[in-house]
Amino acid sequence: MADARPDRRNAPRNDDPELRGRRAEPRAHLELPASVEALDGHNSVSLLDVSRSGARLQAAALPAAGKDVVLRCGAIDTFGTVVWNVAGRCGVQFEEPISRQELIALRAVAVAIESSGMTPEELQATADWANGLAR
Repeated sequence: MADARPDRRNAPRNDDPELRGRRAEPRAHLELPASVEALDGHNSVSLLDVSRSGARLQAAALPAAGKDVVLRCGAIDTFGTVVWNVAGRCGVQFEEPISRQELIALRAVAVAIESSGMTPEELQATADWANGLAR
């Protein structure tokens, strides 16, 4: 018997409610220290992956879904909204897409960090200082 469901890879995303929330942009997988600022405070986070339209973050304390945030990482300073938050990870949808050049710059920073030999603690301290979180 033939499969009754059409090939979902070829279906338009806007017409399929089951695809809502799926990534429309390819993601760059990386791990960079960053910070998230919301009205109720700011946190140091790890940027796990990023696309032009959003990012996945990890930290012990993250803003709840629906919160507006500012994500800072390297030269990126962008507004977004937390769209999900589960088990120490969250997804942020950017208000405006970041440029391809910004995405490429983040990847270049990740490659440079990988070859720097710095510990995760040193990287986070450097990022906190750059993002104004160092005390």
